[in-house]
Amino acid sequence: MDVFAFFGSSVCHQMAERSFFWGSLQSPVCARCTGIEAGIVFGVLFFWLSGRKDGNRPFFAPTAVLLAVSFLPIAVDGVGSYLGFWESTQLRRVVTGAMAGYTIVPWFLLAGNFQPGKENVKPIFRHIGEPLLLLLATLLYGLAVWMGYVPYVLAGLITTVGILCFYGGFWYLLLRLCCTGRRLPFIRLALCGGGATATGIAVLIQNLTL
Repeated sequence: MDVFAFFGSSVCHQMAERSFFWGSLQSPVCARCTGIEAGIVFGVLFFWLSGRKDGNRPFFAPTAVLLAVSFLPIAVDGVGSYLGFWESTQLRRVVTGAMAGYTIVPWFLLAGNFQPGKENVKPIFRHIGEPLLLLLATLLYGLAVWMGYVPYVLAGLITTVGILCFYGGFWYLLLRLCCTGRRLPFIRLALCGGGATATGIAVLIQNLTL
């Protein structure tokens, strides 16, 4: 099992019939998780490059509604297919995953950076056009994977980074809550914690399936 599939096992069932293939190579995660992890990576890149990783101001109403509504398709499609009302498709899975994935990082940032009782003036998004652009980028990537335009190594790398950032997000929240007021390299510590968590879960799963 390659390193991509190893880390993929920490978040996904990796069912072949729900995954993309590059010849004999199966994607590290299913189509839905492919979209989710890509959204996380694009979100991390956006906030890092824009210098807004310390954003703490609550979203304006239109942005909050957009982020909330973006979760509905994955919930509807996931529950409907699980209950047997319809059989989902790879395209529908990756699209709904992308729509949910791009929202995860901004919610993590708001939850981790918001300080009750204090003035929170650093914007996470300046206007609704920014989350829409992030959504579009994630959707285009998902479609490119579905159409076979993204090579396996690139898709595996993006997925793996997304997994590490996903677990790192929980560490970020924990560190911010436990170390309020301290000046620590929260993001670097969170990524280290995310890597350790993903590795530990993957090792546990591999041992349980042996």
